Amino acid sequence: MIKNVLGDPESRRKMRSAVRRLGRTLKTVLFLSPANAVLIPRKQLAVSIGAECLSFAHGSRFLNRIRISGFRTYRSPEAGRLAPDMVASTTLLYCSQANLTNPQVMLCIPKAWTVIRTTELPAAAGENLANVVSYELDRITPFGPDDAYYDYRLLKAEGGRLQIAVAALRRDTADAYIKALAEKGLLVTKISTNLAAVSTLMDYAWQEQDLIYLDIGSRSYEGGLIRSGVVVAGCADSFNGNVADEHLLADVAENVAPWIEQMEKWNIPPQLAVRAYNGFPCTPLERRLRIPLHQFTNDNSTIPGLKREKAGDDLAYDAVGGVLSALWTKSKAMNLLQRGRATSAPTPMTATFILMAILCLLGILVLLLPLHLENEKVAAVDREIAVRKDAVKKIESLRKDFNGLEDEFKAIADFKQGKQNTLEILKEMTVILPKSVWLTRVHLSGANVSIEGYATSATDILPRIEASPFFSKAEFSSPTMRDARMNMDRFVIRMELEGVKKEESKAKDGKKQ
Repeated sequence: MIKNVLGDPESRRKMRSAVRRLGRTLKTVLFLSPANAVLIPRKQLAVSIGAECLSFAHGSRFLNRIRISGFRTYRSPEAGRLAPDMVASTTLLYCSQANLTNPQVMLCIPKAWTVIRTTELPAAAGENLANVVSYELDRITPFGPDDAYYDYRLLKAEGGRLQIAVAALRRDTADAYIKALAEKGLLVTKISTNLAAVSTLMDYAWQEQDLIYLDIGSRSYEGGLIRSGVVVAGCADSFNGNVADEHLLADVAENVAPWIEQMEKWNIPPQLAVRAYNGFPCTPLERRLRIPLHQFTNDNSTIPGLKREKAGDDLAYDAVGGVLSALWTKSKAMNLLQRGRATSAPTPMTATFILMAILCLLGILVLLLPLHLENEKVAAVDREIAVRKDAVKKIESLRKDFNGLEDEFKAIADFKQGKQNTLEILKEMTVILPKSVWLTRVHLSGANVSIEGYATSATDILPRIEASPFFSKAEFSSPTMRDARMNMDRFVIRMELEGVKKEESKAKDGKKQ
């Protein structure tokens, strides 16, 4: 089944078209510049003045996406050129109904008002082609450069020759409409032909095609030869209103025949696209010309971005094509107001200013953000210190108390290491002295110990003291006396503690040194 679908020529054509559209979209996104005009929203109004009707269309473009928001066609009950005041008033009415405010106006005019020619110039003219076309305009067309609005397109350059297409319009004809629209507050920024507008529409919808286009109304017709999206020749005429008249078919065939021959010389298969009203017989015309004919109808016309209000709406091809000619960046429609001068659109500065502001803001953030973060950290630390200030004071107080106690413990330890314990000394005396001894006084002074008391025999005490490991150099510090009342000897004995250095000796030794 897949093979059958891919083998269908129509399916392959649609697939190629979809792939091309996807490729163009990807290219636009990947290579889009911030200063590109497609990023700037733009609205456009197209006014198409036809031989039998007045058509309007408006649309917008944003991010390279074009949308046709609305269109309308007003039929003229009488033949002849529409008055400028009537065109301006009707345009203002359409703007009011479509809620358009100060739109840019694309004015599309009939082929009968213009002259379309192709000519060749030397390749050297390409260096200053606009001035050469202006100088040669009166030779190419019936108008001089000061009396006409004109524009040109380069078709090809080969063999040292340049082939160009030129379209020209008498200034007096267009100025009346430009002035009438300006009086209504509507500025005309572009002028093109209805044929060029339809050519842009077909190019936008179905890509570039070389073909012949005919627009046949109820009392007139116009047509053009389109090559690579550019109208290179045109014709226009009127008839008596009988669409089945053989003279009309003959007249159309006579105008189209040279174009068919020209396409055959280009090795391009001729094909004809027709938009007709009031039941024009396309089949007899196809048989007479013997080329494929495609007839445009509202049912088979699918325009990308077009919002159709009603299924039966008569599609305003000329006006819709005018909107596309003004908004589509790849349009090849001529703008006769340029008068051959290629005007480059000014670089939109809004996006540049926005990017510059963003860069400045980022630079300020890079400079100030680290400082701000450090200030925040310092403030957070200050807040933490303030919250814990009382706790810190308590900790400092406890630390001081701890240090004081530590010093006291150290002093006690040092004291214990340097001196004998008093209790141990008393215990030793209790052990070595006989039970008959009664001590009345014990005096400790550094390494010296002095005891006083009563004993049955004082002389028995000294050997016991000398035998103790705690004491040395025991001696009576005063004569013993016999207490008659107690019938005991009263004694005073002086001794030294073993292992305790005498402070007095140290002091004496220091003086000697």
